[in-house]
Amino acid sequence: MSGLENGDVALANMTNAPDPVAAAEPYAILRQEVELDINFRGKSVSGICTFKIYPLVPDLEELVLDTRQCEIDVANITVDGYKTRAQAHDPYDRMEPPTNAQIGATQHHIMKKWMAPLLPETRRQAPIVERAEQLNISVPADGSLRIRLRPDALIQDSEPKRILKIKTPKSVSENATGLSDPDEELTVVVPFRSKRIRDGLHFVGVEEGDLRYPHVYTRHSLEPGTASCIFPCLDDPGSRHSWTIKITCPRTLEDAFAPPLATQSALLTALNGGRKRKASDISTHQPGSSFTEEDKLREITVVCSGNLIGEQMHPKDERKKTMIFECVNTAARHIGFAVGPFEHVDLGAEFRTEEADEKLGVNAARIHGYCLPGRVDEVRWTCQAVVAAADYFAPEFGRYPYEAYKMCFVEDLVHDTAVANSLSLCSTRLLYPETIIDTDIEVTRKLVHALASQYVGVHIVPNQRSDTWLIIGLQWFMTDLFMRTICGNNWYRFHIKSLSDKLVEADVRRPSLHALGDYLYLGDFELEFMALKAPLVLYILDQRMSKIPGSTGVVRVLSQMVSAANISNTDPKATTLSFQDFRRWCEKRSQYVPDELWDQYVFGAGCPRLDIHQKFNKKNLNVDIQILQYQGPTKKSISKDEFWRELQEEIHQVYAGDVPKLFTGPFTVRIHEADGTPYEHYQLITEKDKGGTNLQIAYNTKYKRLKRTKKAMAAAANSNSDKHEIQEDDVVYFNMLGDVLTSQKDMEDWGLQDWASEVQTKMDQESYEWIRLDANMEWLCFMKTDMQEYMYLAQLQQDRDVVAHQDAMLAFKREKRHAVHSTIETRTVMDRRYYHGVRVMALEDLAKQAHPDLNYIGMVHLILCFRKFFCKKVPIPGREGGYHYPIAPNDFTDKGQYAIQCAIPAVLARTTDLQEKGRCSKRARQFIMEMLLFNDNSENEFSDQFYIAKLLDALTTSVIPQKEITEGYLIKNLDPFDEDDAEFKSFIEKTIEEIDKFRRMDEWTLTYQNIWTTTALHCKMRLMKARVIPESALDFVQYLQDDNIDLVRIKAFECLVELGMISKPPILKLLLSYMSTDSSPFIRDRLFKVFCRGIAAIAFGENKASTQELEALNDGGLVIDQGDAEIQQRKLDAVRREDIAHALNALKEELRGNTEMQISIWKAFNSPVIGLQEKRQLLELCSAMFEPEDSLLVTIKYPIVWKATREPTIVATAPQILGTPPKKRCVVKFKSEYRTLPKSKDMVAIEAPPPPAPLPAPPPSTSLSASRVEIKPPEKKTIVKLQSRPSYTAKPRESPVPEAPPPVRKESIAMTVPPRPSTTAGPRTPLPTSVPSAPAPNASVAQPGVKTAVPKAASPPPVPAPKPQQSNDVAVPRPSTVNLGKPKIVKPVIKRKSDESLENPSPKKIIKTNSDSFRSDPSRNSSFKTDPPRSESFKKEAPRSEAIRGHSFRESAPQIPPPRTSSFSVRPNANGQPSKVVTLPFRKWTKLSARAQRSIDYEQSQREKQMLAASARGISGSLATPVHKRSSAAVGFGSGSAPSSPKSRMQSPAGNGYGSSGSYAEKEQRIKERDRDRERDRDRQRDSSKVREKDRNDSDRERYRGGAEREKEKYRERERDRESDREHERPREKERDREKYRERGDRDSDRERDRPREKYREKGTDRGDSDRGGRTTDSDRERNRIDRDRDRERERERERSDRDRERTDRERERIRDKYRDRADRDSDRDRDSYKDRDRERERDRDRDRERDRDRGDRGDRDRDRDRDRDRDRGDRDRVSSSGPSLLIRKDRKPLPGSGEKERRPLPTGAPHEKAPHPLKESHSPLHPTPAATTNGGEPKKKIIKLKLKSSGSGLGGGSGSSSTPGAGGGSGSR
Repeated sequence: MSGLENGDVALANMTNAPDPVAAAEPYAILRQEVELDINFRGKSVSGICTFKIYPLVPDLEELVLDTRQCEIDVANITVDGYKTRAQAHDPYDRMEPPTNAQIGATQHHIMKKWMAPLLPETRRQAPIVERAEQLNISVPADGSLRIRLRPDALIQDSEPKRILKIKTPKSVSENATGLSDPDEELTVVVPFRSKRIRDGLHFVGVEEGDLRYPHVYTRHSLEPGTASCIFPCLDDPGSRHSWTIKITCPRTLEDAFAPPLATQSALLTALNGGRKRKASDISTHQPGSSFTEEDKLREITVVCSGNLIGEQMHPKDERKKTMIFECVNTAARHIGFAVGPFEHVDLGAEFRTEEADEKLGVNAARIHGYCLPGRVDEVRWTCQAVVAAADYFAPEFGRYPYEAYKMCFVEDLVHDTAVANSLSLCSTRLLYPETIIDTDIEVTRKLVHALASQYVGVHIVPNQRSDTWLIIGLQWFMTDLFMRTICGNNWYRFHIKSLSDKLVEADVRRPSLHALGDYLYLGDFELEFMALKAPLVLYILDQRMSKIPGSTGVVRVLSQMVSAANISNTDPKATTLSFQDFRRWCEKRSQYVPDELWDQYVFGAGCPRLDIHQKFNKKNLNVDIQILQYQGPTKKSISKDEFWRELQEEIHQVYAGDVPKLFTGPFTVRIHEADGTPYEHYQLITEKDKGGTNLQIAYNTKYKRLKRTKKAMAAAANSNSDKHEIQEDDVVYFNMLGDVLTSQKDMEDWGLQDWASEVQTKMDQESYEWIRLDANMEWLCFMKTDMQEYMYLAQLQQDRDVVAHQDAMLAFKREKRHAVHSTIETRTVMDRRYYHGVRVMALEDLAKQAHPDLNYIGMVHLILCFRKFFCKKVPIPGREGGYHYPIAPNDFTDKGQYAIQCAIPAVLARTTDLQEKGRCSKRARQFIMEMLLFNDNSENEFSDQFYIAKLLDALTTSVIPQKEITEGYLIKNLDPFDEDDAEFKSFIEKTIEEIDKFRRMDEWTLTYQNIWTTTALHCKMRLMKARVIPESALDFVQYLQDDNIDLVRIKAFECLVELGMISKPPILKLLLSYMSTDSSPFIRDRLFKVFCRGIAAIAFGENKASTQELEALNDGGLVIDQGDAEIQQRKLDAVRREDIAHALNALKEELRGNTEMQISIWKAFNSPVIGLQEKRQLLELCSAMFEPEDSLLVTIKYPIVWKATREPTIVATAPQILGTPPKKRCVVKFKSEYRTLPKSKDMVAIEAPPPPAPLPAPPPSTSLSASRVEIKPPEKKTIVKLQSRPSYTAKPRESPVPEAPPPVRKESIAMTVPPRPSTTAGPRTPLPTSVPSAPAPNASVAQPGVKTAVPKAASPPPVPAPKPQQSNDVAVPRPSTVNLGKPKIVKPVIKRKSDESLENPSPKKIIKTNSDSFRSDPSRNSSFKTDPPRSESFKKEAPRSEAIRGHSFRESAPQIPPPRTSSFSVRPNANGQPSKVVTLPFRKWTKLSARAQRSIDYEQSQREKQMLAASARGISGSLATPVHKRSSAAVGFGSGSAPSSPKSRMQSPAGNGYGSSGSYAEKEQRIKERDRDRERDRDRQRDSSKVREKDRNDSDRERYRGGAEREKEKYRERERDRESDREHERPREKERDREKYRERGDRDSDRERDRPREKYREKGTDRGDSDRGGRTTDSDRERNRIDRDRDRERERERERSDRDRERTDRERERIRDKYRDRADRDSDRDRDSYKDRDRERERDRDRDRERDRDRGDRGDRDRDRDRDRDRDRGDRDRVSSSGPSLLIRKDRKPLPGSGEKERRPLPTGAPHEKAPHPLKESHSPLHPTPAATTNGGEPKKKIIKLKLKSSGSGLGGGSGSSSTPGAGGGSGSR
């Protein structure tokens, strides 16, 4: 890159990004002291870091640390008090694009390579324990700070160097505990100051207009690099040491925003730089101006990791204070703090009793809560369960590892919790008042998980990334065990079962747990999947371990780990957890070896699906159970929420894990036999049961089954009945569940039904009640059995396990609707002894029973359930003489009943009435409206805000019809004169009114997190998306203001995107602007996910379906059958949702040419607010949306030059000394300026190619001549060539530069490449010949000229000098003599655009040479050849000459290849100014693929072998023939075969070398006529096929409209047309047959003519064999035999192909007649199917015709090639030995598509070139097309056509591997 010599190194570094530093450093950090000064006003941090370094190797020279977005004061870094040298760079500088390149969204791949060192996927993995053992403890993340540990003052001192000893791991651990030798420690002090903060810290309440309390806190991530954004450190998770943290902050809020001191004003002015979103966003509010006097006096406190050891005033500024903290054995990533006006709550003292405190003793952890002012009560209510969790963890798992645990609630936190050492930063979104009961369990679980993370995650860390699943699993395992103590065992088992079912659906094509740890940086979705699967794996492990006698579960193993870590808290082995250690502990604590569990659920992926069949064997009294196992589906539909995950995994090549073919392990079967006794059997599924597992379980009850009669059931239900009435053989379950509503009156009132008598009889004959499979939940699987429905009913009513109830409800959900099912589910809902989760499942299935076949019994049961539970018992008179039950006031004291009350409206809204056009029934809609209107919460102690929100959502669901609306809007399409439509329209308007009412109420009655506003927006979005009401973007845009809370703004954007408004540029720009400039990282993260959902909708085609349907319908009333198109579109949509690759292709196609999207998303990428993770996500999203472009607009500065001017001489005026002359003074002034012109105009030196292999020396020649080409100087352009050599070995094709407007001079220029003028325009001149001597290898030689010393008879006629003013002429070199000893340097001709336009009147084909052209055109993958137009001609260069042993050969002068041309265009840049965009090929992107390179190498090797064989045959003849009498092969223009003697050639009386000139001319004429006839036949066939296709379409329409009679008539007409076509083709076929036989006779005559020559050769009388002693060699005979065999084989192949073609035609006609008759018979019966078959037959016929034509073309080309080869062989033998002239053949045009080049008449006395082989030349990269040229008004000149293979330098030089026969002197290149 010549342009980078001026200092522009950024572009070079972009393509060659350095590899990330991941090498381990041999030192340990014993202690780090951090002093931070927080500046709220400037949003900056400054301070000093002090490191205590313990070297592990002698003479450690350098200390490597990490730092990001910090300015390091390198001049003041000290080592043991001495200043030293250091180097520091900010890795975050790579987040900004280079300033000298204009990069856009389509150059995302360039920017990603530029940011490669910052991306986490490039980091290597280093286990912590292994590093400690190998004395490589420290692994920096970036290594951006390097400090020399040998200061210059110590080195220059006379004292000897300090010698360090090699340390051992034992000494390292001693140093960590403070027992080290102080003399061996090094103290390094690094002062720093933060720059523009992107990551690591977040300031809240300091922006203009932000009225929240100001505070700042640290941000954390799983990957290293975040901690080094705050202060310099060793950002390595495995480097854990002691810390001392001193944080200086303002004392009060008033001091935080007080004016700075005079010494700090300049610094703050430089740091206080922020970008506003737009000019209207500027607010007059200054931070701190809205504080009250009470707020100004609030103390600012620091909540930090570790223990508070002191607090003091700042010694220099009394408005500041310093708080000091200490913590031990902590990594930099776990250091966190928060600074702000927090209020403190001592949770341990408020919620722990004295008895519990005494019981725990020293194990009692102190729990503290911190929050912003005004939220103390919410913290108390929210965090009271955390104290109970700490008291549960201490005796169960071990003592809390730190002295105190602190929870600090802050704003704008991205995740709900972020853990640090003894500190958890929690989001204020988790806080809720005591009146809210909807989020208590979810929030409590998250807070308890944060506490569990202190045990495992902060205190015990994973050894490597693949062990992260174990840490995550143990955290949630501990959390759920505690939640079981406060929520009950039913909640715990129901929760585990629900997670298991969710995992079965989610674990499809996902990686294994072990491999998932390496991809956690991709996003939250990977961590969420790990948090779902990992605790379930530990749960089934605990179940299997606990079942074995004498063993303990996972709880004891975890307790042992925590105790060991508490004892040895500085030992890496004790505080790190690896999978191997955990596996060893589990096997040690129990007798169970869970090898199959690790292989299947940890190292494998997927979940099994079990199909179980059971049967009672009466003969053997066994229960036979067959278990068939199959894996989950291989494909899964991708939802919009999963699109971003699928995209990330596709980009980063996250492959799905291996799914085991068979899951094995223990399996529990519990059979409830007839007497009601459960018998549990432990079975084992092994790998031997590949076809299925068959279990035979013994039956224990040996007597007849005891029956349960209705009398016994009624007696059990009626407590007042006499127990003595029950017979002895009756089995009665007095505590059976679901035994409500069993009386006759209840069954009549509720419409309940019981089993039919047949089913009851079948029940009585069963030998067991039900079977429980995997009762202990030891398998994560989907299970399906063939148990009868009454068995599931028995399981639901008689089993006490909540999981059994859940399995029964899932089984009923899979079954079809039935009235008895409605009865069972109603009784389940009404029985309050069931767990409320099971009752909700029963409610949800009741919507299926609301069907007209069942008389809508499900809807009735839902209404009756609500009326029974939540309405008053006393009815009041209603309308039409009925009774109305008023709704009772709310009472949410029972959490289970509250869940039922919230679920009934949602289920009732999903019931549909087919009589009301698929809408929700009027009765259900009115009932839901009454729930909302008559809702009374006056007597309830809890809030009903969530309940009202669910009622609004249910109302919205009730007005959305089940059938999709495709035309118009429902509210406008309703008929006002129809009673039902009028009522439904009124209800829709009432629903919208209620939604707006609660939305307005939320503006003045604040609800929890504005739940009513978000629900109202969501409801309106659903109505608009279902086309119930018209779309209105203004309803959502009004909530996008900054004053609204975060959740409302996010919900508004969600609604806009869900409605497809992202396709509108204003909404798109607004979304991207908020997503990239909002100060809240939480809003930016949620908006990015919203944007991904919008992009997924475009990729899946959701936003385009409705418009297409409207276009199809609005077609002027014409009904168009679009069945096939619709089916294809549905298939395409299905494929899009199943395969992410198809979705991405569709997305790129949809966004092709969308410049608005490109500009907006790249503007968001360049925002100074977003961090590294957000930039990476935007880059990867750009790679999915836009195709990469390898063109780049680069700005290069002009070089600076200095000019010196001499001033007039000045004579000194000082007094002179006697005898000395006066002193003179010379003044020279220097001035710098930009150089805009080339430095010199010297000729360009062209490097000569290496010489080919040497050959025997020819006869000496004394005449040597050469010439020089005079080149015009180039135009004045600033040119930068990015690529010094082409990426492929072929000569590049020339392409003219398109015309463009003249560029305007600016301060910087766009990078271009030198233009290459086209050599195809203008007249052609003959290539002159010369005989230069051989140059030295790889030396620069001058180009030969036109002057020659060869005989006059062998040279072309002289060429007059060209005239520059004539547009028809080209620049022809002037003849001159050049001394070859000192070759002159010449420059290539650079034409002007005006000359090109005059010389090229016809348009030319431009060939792009960048990598895009090869990627976009599939035809260029294997070859770079492009056929030029016939009107375009290319010069073919002659081969270079060489001299061997002092001799020379004749050759033509090679032409200098013009420079490469790059196409450019003018387009507006990002600022809207016109700019010149040039497509430039980069060095690494134009490399040939390995496949193409192998193909080219193979062709070159084959051609070299052929040339070597040809040279072996003809070398003696060429050496014996004089130069002036030598044939074309000897001169170098032949094919390499042996030249023949002039005396042995057969000549006709005419002397032309053929038997008769007239016969040859007739043959050529016949060939031309045959070509024209074939072309006319092809055109006529194409026209007839088009006519038949049109007739076929017309026939289809007529047949569709008119019936079978018209179809038959059409077929008859078409048959007549076919017959006429065949009659018309018969004469042509006969003519072709005659032509074939005529050609065959011509070939026979040619063979007869060549036979005498073969006889002469056999006798050895041929002139070419004279040097061999007049005898025929074995090689000649073998060659002749091979030629004859090849001719015979080709003749047989032609005859065989003719027979096959005739046979195929006859068979096709027979099949056509057969199908035609069948079609006539079946047309009336199956019209549509026949239409498809007819189309298929026509396509088959077209394919057959194309195949026949291709086969005929190939046969014709083979015949022409054989004829040309024979004719060329005869030409070489017929050249006259005496006379100056050579044979001139007539012109023959090549066949279309054959790849040949048109032959032209050769000049008199000039040799000719062999016709190129069409197949062998097809892989050559570029083919110049020869053409005759004219020179002014002179007649046509004959040109010697030569082919010269480039050596790969692109300069047209030949090489030793040239593939052109005869190049380089005839045989020099063989």
